[in-house]
This record gives sequence, C-alpha cells and structure tokens, in this order.
Amino acid sequence: MKKHGIINCSMKNILLFVSLFVLINTAADWFRRPNPSHQFAEQVLYDLEKNPQIIAQLSHQKSLLLYFWGSWCKFCEYTSPSISQLVLDGANVLSIALKSGSDDEVKQYMKAHQYHFVTINDPIGTFSKSWDIQATPTLIIVKDGKMISHTTGFSTYWGIKIRLWLADWVR
Repeated sequence: MKKHGIINCSMKNILLFVSLFVLINTAADWFRRPNPSHQFAEQVLYDLEKNPQIIAQLSHQKSLLLYFWGSWCKFCEYTSPSISQLVLDGANVLSIALKSGSDDEVKQYMKAHQYHFVTINDPIGTFSKSWDIQATPTLIIVKDGKMISHTTGFSTYWGIKIRLWLADWVR
C-alpha cells in the first residue's frame, strides 16, 4: 500500500512540474512574441551569397522556419545543429544572424560549425529590432506570408520538426 502511495505522489509531482514548465514557457513566449511590420513578407532580404530572399515566396508552397540566432548565443550552440540537420532533411529555413559580425565572419563561423542554412546577416540588429526580437534563439513559422507560430529559447530537432509538420498539415 505504501509503495503505491509513493508512486502516486511521484506522478503528481511530475505532472505538477511538467504543467508548471509548460505554463512558464508559454508565458515567456507570449511576453517575447515577435511583432513584425505588416509588410514583412514582401520585403526583399539578401543572404550571405547576395541572393534575394522574399518571405512570402519562400513560405508559399511549404512552411518557412525563420531562425533568429547569434554566434555569441549559448542556447543557439545547441539549437543551430538541429536547424542545420532539418535543412539537410528538406526543411525550408531562412536564418538571421543577429549581431554576429561581418558577412565574412558569419560565413567563417557557419563553415567552422558546419551549418547549412541560408542566412541573412543582421550585423547591427536593425532587421531583428523591426521584428521586436527580444531573445535568441527565436523560431518563427511562416506560412503563405503569415506568422503562424513562434517560440524562443532552446528547441530540439523533433520539437521543431513537429511544429513545421503541424504548420503544413493544419494550415
């Protein structure tokens, strides 16, 4: 009887911890939610290779993951390899390197870490500020030029993959 009571108590504690974690994470995401301009999807951005990137076009056939990160960001060190693997697996990703140096410095950093995502350099944070990005990493899912979800902080490969799958499936 006592053993059953201990297990029951442990399950309640785990459930309480998970519920509290989800609540805090949801509140943090709500507080840090991006606020892009109404014309964000049509803006022409140029990647590190000087190719034009237009969010509305990139997100038309398939959900687009916008990934705001920095070479100085500790959480990004754990999230960026997952993003790179998602690209290799066929995910649609456009990243924004926030205050990470010159184009050449960002290219060198990405090469050294074997990152394979298309990147827009935001050396002084102007573009990120226009989105009201308050934390890195920030992940935003865009479908047909509309922001449909976002999250901040550490994310796993499977967590991001499921979000992208749901965005394509539900919308």
